[in-house]
Amino acid sequence: MTARWNTPSGHQWTIEAGTQRVTLVEVGGGLREYTVNGRDVLASYPADAMASKGVGQILAPWPNRIRDGKYTFDGQEHKLSWDETDKRTAIHGLVRWELWDRLDHTPTAVTLARTVQPRPGYPFALVLRVTYSLGKDGLKVEHQAINVGPTAAPFGLGIHPFLTLGGDPLDSATLTLPAGKRILVDDRLLPTGELADVAGTDWDYREGRKIGSASLDTPFVVTERGSDGIAVSELVDADGRGGQLWQDSSFGWVQAYNGIGPGGEANRAIAVEPMTCPPDAFNSGEGLITLQPGERWTGTWGVRPV
Repeated sequence: MTARWNTPSGHQWTIEAGTQRVTLVEVGGGLREYTVNGRDVLASYPADAMASKGVGQILAPWPNRIRDGKYTFDGQEHKLSWDETDKRTAIHGLVRWELWDRLDHTPTAVTLARTVQPRPGYPFALVLRVTYSLGKDGLKVEHQAINVGPTAAPFGLGIHPFLTLGGDPLDSATLTLPAGKRILVDDRLLPTGELADVAGTDWDYREGRKIGSASLDTPFVVTERGSDGIAVSELVDADGRGGQLWQDSSFGWVQAYNGIGPGGEANRAIAVEPMTCPPDAFNSGEGLITLQPGERWTGTWGVRPV
């Protein structure tokens, strides 16, 4: 049997619209690059490298962490492997290193799919689909999850894009987050069960705040939305140029992380991660989606240059 090998991130699929260019990858079904006029709006990585720090990856069937990899669902206890051994957690789901199938590819859109097969720790069956499309308003990403198994299944989804200003340092950049509350976490970055109001604190990014030397690995509750239900995060330079990440009402939480940027460079990119549920939702039940057999969930987010 001939071994299959292409690149560490698998096959590459490119879409373009005007000066916008996006490359999607087979491994994890994620975003490897999004550029406008040749400048990174989202942090990228080379085709001959693995995605580091979750860059552009899809996090399903749960985002963030599950405490001790253990949870109970429908009266049954389940145990997942630890991906993060130092914190004893199962992190970021099951599909970010698996191969996704290309269902459709046009000059401006790609649809990918992955089946989550039942396994120890997650004995449920899902079909995940994602469509990336480019238009005048930037990049739009539409997700679907369908329960194709015979029993109800717990589900959550997150995404791990890093906003960047072409790779320039972000010390003087301004970050805006649509979040009026943050989730307090312990030293394992797991929720303590308490929320904190951000008003009057260094965690209040609702009106825009310079990043400076702030260190963020913080889950927030989305509280600010437009009349259309859309919540918008933004990263801009001193001239107001940069990018916006928007998320629809399916995504009620957002995690901000700038500890280490892609490639190991600090403070040159910041992850702004839409999530359908907070960390450890499989235990707390907060925001947890229960998909009945045959039921379909959808959610949409996107990025646009400003």
